[in-house]
Amino acid sequence: MSDTRPPARGGRGCLWGCLGVAAIVLMPLLFAWGYTAWIVYTGFRENPMMRTAVEMAQRDGLAQQALGPDIAVVGVANSIFSFMPGMGMRNGYLLELSGAKGRGTLEVTSHGRGAALKIDSMILTGPDGSRYDLLADKILSAPDGSI
Repeated sequence: MSDTRPPARGGRGCLWGCLGVAAIVLMPLLFAWGYTAWIVYTGFRENPMMRTAVEMAQRDGLAQQALGPDIAVVGVANSIFSFMPGMGMRNGYLLELSGAKGRGTLEVTSHGRGAALKIDSMILTGPDGSRYDLLADKILSAPDGSI
């Protein structure tokens, strides 16, 4: 009597199925990680508005008072871009900065039409929670318990 069953396969059907599901589940996470890495390592260096804001913060006396010398960008916490026909574009960035005295954040908003962009505000939050308006060159709020 001969066996009419087909020959047994390698038994890898479950393995390939599980790997396919894992790839589909992990794809959005890998995309988000890649985009974040691109923004941190390349994106802000190529964006003229972000470069200008970082250079202004590095040279600003209030920023150096709050964070110390050698201010550097260590991350991009948020980046917002919007465009409306007739209204132009609006940008917002939340940059994580680090200096000799600690870490802080720089919130930058800008707008523009065509190639002309203008920075609307640059608010620095220092390591102690104090906030500085770098465009107006003034302290917005001092940390609790200080004058």
